[in-house]
Amino acid sequence: MKKKIGILLICLLVCLSLTGCWDAVELQKRAVVLMIGIDQNEAGQGVIVSLQLARPQKFAPSSKGDTGSDSQNIVVVSRSGVEVTDAIRQIQLAIDRKLFFGHVHGLVIQESLARHGLLSIMDPLLQSRTVPREAWLFVSHHSAREVLKQTPALDAIPSTYLANFFENRLFFKRPYEVTLGGFHQRFATPGIEPIAVWLDVEDKALSAPKIQGLAAFLGDKFVGKLNPSQSLGWEFIVNQFPRSPLTFSCASDQPNRFVIDIRNVKSVIRVSAYQMGVPQMWVRVELHGYVEGGNYILQQDQHELQVLKQRIAEELQSMVQTSLTQCQQTLETDILGTGLFVYRHNPHMWHGDKEWYTMFHRMKTSVHTEVHLDFLQTYRPISL
Repeated sequence: MKKKIGILLICLLVCLSLTGCWDAVELQKRAVVLMIGIDQNEAGQGVIVSLQLARPQKFAPSSKGDTGSDSQNIVVVSRSGVEVTDAIRQIQLAIDRKLFFGHVHGLVIQESLARHGLLSIMDPLLQSRTVPREAWLFVSHHSAREVLKQTPALDAIPSTYLANFFENRLFFKRPYEVTLGGFHQRFATPGIEPIAVWLDVEDKALSAPKIQGLAAFLGDKFVGKLNPSQSLGWEFIVNQFPRSPLTFSCASDQPNRFVIDIRNVKSVIRVSAYQMGVPQMWVRVELHGYVEGGNYILQQDQHELQVLKQRIAEELQSMVQTSLTQCQQTLETDILGTGLFVYRHNPHMWHGDKEWYTMFHRMKTSVHTEVHLDFLQTYRPISL
């Protein structure tokens, strides 16, 4: 009996020691951050941090049934500081609510600032326990503050609209690689360099930024971009292109185009031993799809199918080769991950990132493409 009473007293003491949500903050006392923008200070020293803050009281539907958004749903607050943490502190002192970063959808960084390196800028956000590592990472040619101030009419929350728009527009199998956490993961991995989403001028029809391709980095410094065609070639090389329709031109001298429903893309990268001090890279891209149609498709027979296969193979090889040339010759950064392949599969050839980049831009490449097509219709006429 005494033993049972002792156990009961211990359980009561344990219950009294439970403090519950000791660090909880009421919702009406939070300032929910939806997007973060970082620009370079005009004086050249320090940064300007802009936070897109939600105004929850404006998200309730109006009595008239109007579901459109207005500029009062969000507010953008900007402050300058010596570095990111200092600027965020200045914003915190300027508002009456506690900043909460648990719902951040994206981080936008101005191009001129990204050229000096992102690690010192992103380090406070990466070490924060509330900022999601799945937040999109963007490099903008224009001011990051202007991106945050855009208010699309299709969604009451601009950051939600932009996040969905970017996700639909990117068409990645592994979108994590263009996020805050993906940037840090690629930065810390040997033989592969980080990437981000490249933004350019605003699309006024959609009230949203235009995605112009990929931003390429060498280490944590922005070195250039891949345009949409080059970005598409990069997706094929690294096996990132998902199931999606894609248009191809009929010929270089014809404006007509046809649509292919790409069902599967499989790519293989191999790096052979050094020949005359230069590594050899072999890229093979295999594409499977269905012919959906187009003004170029006149009849459905095997001869025409062979013509379409040949045309797709030529354009696919051109996109892949252009992307390789941009990464090797112009940007000289291995965002393809060929060095990672050497590091994993041929460790005797790997002597560190520094030596690899003396070889990467001189590496000879060979591209092979294979296309498998079928017409979308599977029936055939029945003759009596």
